[in-house]
Amino acid sequence: MSKPENGPQLPAIRWPVPKNNRGGEFSNLEEMLAHLEGEATGHWLIGRNGMWHGGIHISDTTTPWCALSGQAMNEAVDFPVPFPGEQAVRCMADGEVVAYRINRDYLSVPWYWGDLCYSGSFVLIRHRIQPGKTAESGLTFYTLYMH
Repeated sequence: MSKPENGPQLPAIRWPVPKNNRGGEFSNLEEMLAHLEGEATGHWLIGRNGMWHGGIHISDTTTPWCALSGQAMNEAVDFPVPFPGEQAVRCMADGEVVAYRINRDYLSVPWYWGDLCYSGSFVLIRHRIQPGKTAESGLTFYTLYMH
């Protein structure tokens, strides 16, 4: 990105997941949201319970090429081998990592039918966009990637 005094700064923007196992790109927001409608646990902007839901879920239901890798012991039960054409989840815009946590093992909580395993791993990215010619037009925003 250029310095604020040099004019607009527009980061490269990309969808957080590829469209298919060959790395294809979604054409627009509607196409990506239609793809994620198959997720049972919630969609952006309104969850299945009718409440505000500010995130998206990416699972093997709709996007198996970005699903868990099968490398961790808990993952290997459901995902014994990586999906052919496995693709990474991507950062949606240029930015810098400002915080992260990587758990070696899954955490668990008691649930109706037994322990529910989950990860507390995350990456927090800071982005800067400046649509105008001056620094005052700039905006700093953050994206959170969780597993």
